[in-house]
Amino acid sequence: MRRFTPFLNAAALSGLAAMAGTSALAAPGPAATSAPLSAPSATVTPTVTATATVTLTAPRPTGPGTSPQAPDPHPPAGGLAPDGSVPGGQQLARRGFILPAGAKKLPKSITAKAWVLSDLDTGEILAARDPHGRYQPASILKTLTAVTVLPHLPGSRVITVSKSAASAEGSAVGLLAGAHYSVDQLFKALFLVSGNDAAQALAEANGGVAQTVAQMNAEAARLGAYDTYVQTPSGLDGWQQLTSAYDMSLVLRAALANPRFLAYDQARKASYPPKRSRFGSVGGYEFDNQSADFLDGVPGALVAKTGYTDAALHTYICALQRGGRRLGIVFLRNQRWPVDQYQQAQALFEWALALPRSVQPVGKLAGAITNGPASKAAAPNPSTPIGSSPTPAEGHPKAARPDGATQATVVRPTSAAWLQRGALAAISVTVVIAAAVGAAGRRRLRRRSPRRR
Repeated sequence: MRRFTPFLNAAALSGLAAMAGTSALAAPGPAATSAPLSAPSATVTPTVTATATVTLTAPRPTGPGTSPQAPDPHPPAGGLAPDGSVPGGQQLARRGFILPAGAKKLPKSITAKAWVLSDLDTGEILAARDPHGRYQPASILKTLTAVTVLPHLPGSRVITVSKSAASAEGSAVGLLAGAHYSVDQLFKALFLVSGNDAAQALAEANGGVAQTVAQMNAEAARLGAYDTYVQTPSGLDGWQQLTSAYDMSLVLRAALANPRFLAYDQARKASYPPKRSRFGSVGGYEFDNQSADFLDGVPGALVAKTGYTDAALHTYICALQRGGRRLGIVFLRNQRWPVDQYQQAQALFEWALALPRSVQPVGKLAGAITNGPASKAAAPNPSTPIGSSPTPAEGHPKAARPDGATQATVVRPTSAAWLQRGALAAISVTVVIAAAVGAAGRRRLRRRSPRRR
């Protein structure tokens, strides 16, 4: 059996150039075309009545595509919970470094523009930088995809892969259109090589991309991730697809509670047998876990997931267990130099483990926050700066609500009934795309070395 080299799709593996096509990983609404976009929307009939409206403001489009081509120099500030509070505590409103009193200096190797270091058992946030700043997540969003769809997809279920899934843009495991794969096989591809083809195949099996995206937004709300708005199940960029390091810490905590997630993410390698369909054939191959450097090189490592797009730059999510504690890290808009992300995470973990137990945390991972007396009026716009104004080095005051910004109004459910009943929670999403957004071709992920995605 030959070794798989990531980022080759099934067409490349089998020499079937005809398999190349258009991916369906788009935001909810009509498929992308070359004509200017109208105002697509996706509405799901609510199944719970208690709701809270949170208005999210997207970065101002700077080009004709449906996704940004480079990082926003002034990422929007995060927002408030439906009751008007700052999720996790008032200190987390700051956009710069947030460190406990008396802590020693941070490792010099940390290059992320936003990050959160948390104790995943107590929920204590030990240190952070711009924890509620809103950035593109890239492929670490697949963690939320898994948390959302795992309850609905048994591992033994067999799926026939569509042509659009097999030709998904960006990183791919090499699924063959028309061939059969188990859910277990697809989830391993999702995490080991960050397969966007696997992400779309799983979303289609879960009722379709639009339904899965709606469920992901509902799940984010259920977790209290009020800075997050999802447009794709793979992490491919969209103008409005944003999250925060705080929100992804909530997602990481939820993921670690799922034994199947742990098994998929911790697998060191997986393999596919030869496949044949009416679209062609592909030989068997094996693929390795791209996060093996962290899993095998850091004592106590539990899980890790990388991400990269032109707009997000490098992103990272990981956790370890040591000394009776489970700690988690989320990096957004990071670099892999002068040291790699897993090495940055290791240094930050060591810094945290050396903190005296008497050190007071800077915040706490909260759950969903329901409406309270402060939320009887319209909920504050989460794009409005909260806390102190950012310094020029950490942000830009005008980034809070850029002129011409597009908006998305999300009706956030305040009940956990969706997860308990296995049914779709209330969510009504209306996305109004500015007239400046022209030709809709989605940008491709930059393909990198086989060790990262």
